[in-house]
Parts: sequence; C-alpha cells; structure tokens
Amino acid sequence: ACIPKQLLDPRRPTVPTASDKYEQLIPYTPQLITPPVSYITYNETLQDISGMITSSSGLESTSLLFVYGTDLYFARVTPAKTFDMLNEDFDYYLIGLVLLALCFGTIATQALADNKALNKKWK
Repeated sequence: ACIPKQLLDPRRPTVPTASDKYEQLIPYTPQLITPPVSYITYNETLQDISGMITSSSGLESTSLLFVYGTDLYFARVTPAKTFDMLNEDFDYYLIGLVLLALCFGTIATQALADNKALNKKWK
C-alpha cells in the first residue's frame, strides 16, 4: 500500500488547533489507516501469486505492473500522480496561437535588427 505523506508527519497533533488545521495536519491515531484506493490492486485480493513483472512505460511518471499466478492482474502505477501528462481540457489552440506569435515576433525582430545594422553601416 502507498501510505500518504500526511500520515507520516511527526507533527501530527492529538488535538488539532486552528493553526494545525491551517497546515492540514491530520490528527494522530495509533493505527495507520490507508484508504483502499492506496493499494495497487484497489483492495482486490490476488490468490496464489507466482510472480510479478514490472516495466517502464513511455511516460516518466508511470510504471506497468503485471501479476500472474491463479489470477492475472495488470495495472498502470503512478506513485507521483501523472505530472507529465496533459489534462483532457488542455487548450491546444491557445498554445498554437502563442507559438505562432513567438515565431512572428522572432521574424519581425530579426528584420528590425537587420534594418538597424544596415542603417548603421550607411552612417
């Protein structure tokens, strides 16, 4: 299971104050209770595991896991979340427009610099 970092914080208070709540400190409990979604198998039991195969994927934040035995189980594991993937609502048109503006600005600046250099040579 993946234990959230907030559960391992040594500053966890037994009775949280307002400043503790502001810092989002979780109250201390003697047991570390992890949510079922923290498990790679999402709290599903795999029987008689013979082995596991792991592999990297094309993304830096993602690994692939295949477990075999009586059951077959495959999962994409993203321990640090998918920080290197674009959201579905990413604005491709805006990034294209910005890229075109940068290209136009580069060409315009180059032309102005060439014109300035030519005028400087005539003086």
